[in-house]
Amino acid sequence: MNPDAHRILIINGKGGCGKTTIATNLAAAFAKQGKSVALVDNDPQASSSYWGENRDSSLPPVHLVRAHQRAGMYETQTFHNRMPADVDRIIVDGHSNARNRDLETLLRQSDVILVPVLPSAIDIRAAGGFITSLLTHRLLRDAPRPVGVIANRVHPNTETHVKLKHFLSCLDIPSVATFRESPVYTDAVEQGKGVIDMIDCRAARKETPAWRQLVSWIDEQPRNSAVTVRELRSRPQAAPRHLDDEPVSA
Repeated sequence: MNPDAHRILIINGKGGCGKTTIATNLAAAFAKQGKSVALVDNDPQASSSYWGENRDSSLPPVHLVRAHQRAGMYETQTFHNRMPADVDRIIVDGHSNARNRDLETLLRQSDVILVPVLPSAIDIRAAGGFITSLLTHRLLRDAPRPVGVIANRVHPNTETHVKLKHFLSCLDIPSVATFRESPVYTDAVEQGKGVIDMIDCRAARKETPAWRQLVSWIDEQPRNSAVTVRELRSRPQAAPRHLDDEPVSA
């Protein structure tokens, strides 16, 4: 594996927050740029694997690593999880039940961490606890790395959107992207595509700028650099694409 590969972990302690949506669309976006991309599926539900199996060979390739599967009888787990030698972007779809040693392994092998959050009271509460435990984890205390939060499946100009934006504004880490609740994401999974591949779809084209912004933010982050969260917070950040900043209608 390329030692200079940029490793991006998508994780949240709560299931159903859209980790696979983020992981597969990021993989497609980097592949569209001509990068050599590996998508690592750590989730036993194997949703990223399903996406990869549906991806047409005419699309920019994404190498799928089924890390949730146990190695075969005559192979090691390392061999089973092998990646192309020239890979330069590794997208890891982390599972929500990662604890202790599993979580430590995922964190140790990441350069950038993304936490998707849904705009519901339950998800916001769970995300607050997870982010706190993440930032106080001994591995991140000893070797801090960039952490960004993603507002996912947002209905613009709604009360839940306003509550989510307030929650994100209170965090000591940047909000790096906002994505709409749209059926185009379901269509993309069924076709093994990212929205960035779906140039003929108007709904996909509306989402594409936010994905390009997220890719740019990731590319700007250091690899394996001991920077503090407060230093990251103080750096100029591209404003996340909030879908609608107008007050909620009465």
